[in-house]
Order: sequence, then structure tokens, then C-alpha cells
Amino acid sequence: MKLKAAEISEIIRRQIRDFDREIDVAETGTVLSIGDGIARVYGLENVMAGELVEFPGNINGMVLNLEEDNVGIAVMGGVMPKSQSSVVRV
Repeated sequence: MKLKAAEISEIIRRQIRDFDREIDVAETGTVLSIGDGIARVYGLENVMAGELVEFPGNINGMVLNLEEDNVGIAVMGGVMPKSQSSVVRV
């Protein structure tokens, strides 16, 4: 099957026209305290229990308890964040 330049151009134009621009907005929070594998994080207002979050250095955590002003996150593997002001991404 041989494609013509006009057909290729039309395919590319259609793909550009139909391109869907999505923005990935991640909610972020600030670590308040760290101890015994649990990080207390402020600012994750829309996070759900059981949701995975990411600490700096590709360290993952799982949201365990939700409180009014902070959430408790179990840090899974890796080295705990050194700074209490680390940023956490959902």
C-alpha cells in the first residue's frame, strides 16, 4: 500500500485538530512531622484514604487516616524524607 503526500498531510492535520490538551494538576501538601514510618501532611484536602502519594526522591506513601487539618501517610520503603517541609504530590 502506497500513501500519497496529500493523504499523509491530511492524517497529520486530523491528528493535530483532534489533539486533546489535558493538564495534569497534582495536589501538593507539606510534611508537618515524620516519625515511625508515618508522615503527617498538611494541604492534601481532596486526598482519599488508601490513595498513593509521592514524596521527593520517588518515595511512595499510602494515605491512612484523614483528619480535618492534616492526613497521616504510611511511608513505603526507601529513606524517610529528611526535611519536614518536603512537598508531597498526589
